[in-house]
Order: sequence, then structure tokens, then C-alpha cells
Amino acid sequence: MRLARIFLAIAALALSVGAGPAHAQAPVRMLVGYPPGGAIDTLGRLFAEKLAEGLGRPVVVEIRAGAASQIAAAALKAAPPDGNTLMVSPEAPIVLSPHTVKTPLPYNTLTDFQPVAHIGNLTYALAVSAGVPANDLKEWLNWVRAGGRNAAYATPGAGTTPQFLGVTLAQAAGVQLVHVPYRGVAPAFIDLIGGQVPAAMLPLAQLLPTMKSGKFRVLAQTAGGRVTAAPDIPSFKELGYQGLEISGFYGIYAHAGVRPEVIARYNQIIIQSLRTPDMRERMRTLDLEIQEMSPAEMAAMIKTQYDRWGPIVKASGYSVDSQ
Repeated sequence: MRLARIFLAIAALALSVGAGPAHAQAPVRMLVGYPPGGAIDTLGRLFAEKLAEGLGRPVVVEIRAGAASQIAAAALKAAPPDGNTLMVSPEAPIVLSPHTVKTPLPYNTLTDFQPVAHIGNLTYALAVSAGVPANDLKEWLNWVRAGGRNAAYATPGAGTTPQFLGVTLAQAAGVQLVHVPYRGVAPAFIDLIGGQVPAAMLPLAQLLPTMKSGKFRVLAQTAGGRVTAAPDIPSFKELGYQGLEISGFYGIYAHAGVRPEVIARYNQIIIQSLRTPDMRERMRTLDLEIQEMSPAEMAAMIKTQYDRWGPIVKASGYSVDSQ
């Protein structure tokens, strides 16, 4: 008996020593390049929690706000390629921002980072205020051609996807549009419903809750077809503007040097979490569409969008440096 107890004690000690390094692992950091309280912060905290559950180790959100997410992206590039630093981001800093600067960024979004997981699609839409005498896209474009103040459209900010959707529409329709950048979705929306700006290109999800208020009308949206939540709104594609068939997206990224098996494990945890009823409901409340992607599939999608936006940004003449 005594020998048996000694053996069990030694075995227990060996197990505790073997488990020590795992418990001593540093927490995974989830970098957020925007202020707390916004959509990116919400998503960062949500998926940090799911990753922590799947990994059995802490995942902490770290706000690195500023410079349109460039501070967070630079921190990700500077981090060791051990998988302990991740970044959550919308599409613009990855596929748009590199085209909007004359001085190259201190990182390459295609080669210094690798996608971990796709965590939600969002659709953009063109809306007009109640005072605009147009009930569909064709009527609005004709009204814009009348000139003057009619040509203004608001967006959540300069250098964002909605700005260049407006540029794309203007080129395709042969009209001149005047971009009016705001500091976020909320102020742009407030001025839209107040009639201070005649039109706006905004996330459809932000428009749906009050769409029946009569204070604005949604003329078209950027999904490939009709949206289940708003089946009466036509897509730009069906109205003849295929160049505006594009979804915004949110993703989680890692340093390019992180081992493939680590990325695959993170991707698996996130996809499994998205398949649960509670996460499906959570994404629905955030008005995001779930689209499962492998890291390789997401990388291909990012490259396609990166290449697509380059010529559009160049043709627009827009540069962050000139702002």
C-alpha cells in the first residue's frame, strides 16, 4: 500500500509538472484598432470569449485605436509570430487603405498578415432623405444630373468602402457625385434623416430598424440578390450596376509567420462557435451574415477585393495624404 501511495504521488507530481507550461502560457491578445464601444470592439470581445473557451486559455482584448487601424496593424506586424497576437478588423484597412496612401504603410496587408477567420458579412445601401423627389435609383440619378446640391452623398468617413462605392456608382452611371465624409455611421445617418444631406451610402443594417419611419428611402443595396430582411430593396446588380455587387466583411488576422496548424485550430474554434444557436442569434442581432471560410478561401477573397479596389481608388484621385 505504501509503495502504491508513493507511486501515485510521483505520478500526480509528474502530471502537475507536465501541465505547468500550459497554465503558464501568456494570454492571446486580440488587437482592436478602433475606440471601445463600437462594432469592432464588440466583435473583438465576442470572439475573444469564444477563442478562450476553445483554447482553454485567456484571450484579452487590447484597444490600439487610431490612424484608421494602422496602429493596431503595426502592432500585429511587430508581434512575435507565435499566434499569441491577433487582430480583428473590417475590410477597409486590409483591402482599401493600402491604396489610399502615397507613402507606403509600414506593413503589407497581403504578405505581413494572414487571415484566421471570416466573422461576418455586411451589406451597404444607398438611401435618400424624405425630401428627395426620387422613389428609385433611376429617378435619383436623373435628379442628381440636375446638378447643384443634389449630388452630395454622406458616408461614415473618408477612405471607407462606402466612399468608393459612391465613386464606382458615379463612374458607372456617368454622373458627378460629391462625397461628404462624416465621423462614423451615426452622424451621417442623423443628417440623412434630418435632410441636411440628400443621400448616404451606409450599412444596410443601420437603416433597417427605422426604414418604415418615412424619413428616408433605401433605393438599392450591394448584395448579389435580394436580402431576406428587406426583400423589397433591389440590388445594384439587378438594376444593372454589377460593379457594386460587393459585401463588406469583418475578419480576424494573425502574423504571417504563425504556423498553419495554429491558424487552422483558431479557424476551427471560430467556425464551430458560429454554428451554435446562441452565436447565430448574436450575429443576427448584429445584422451580420455568417459565411464560413477556410483561411485559404479568405486569403483568396481578400486578394480579389484588394485588386478590385486599387484601380477605383487611383481613378478617384483620393489620397489620405491630401486630406
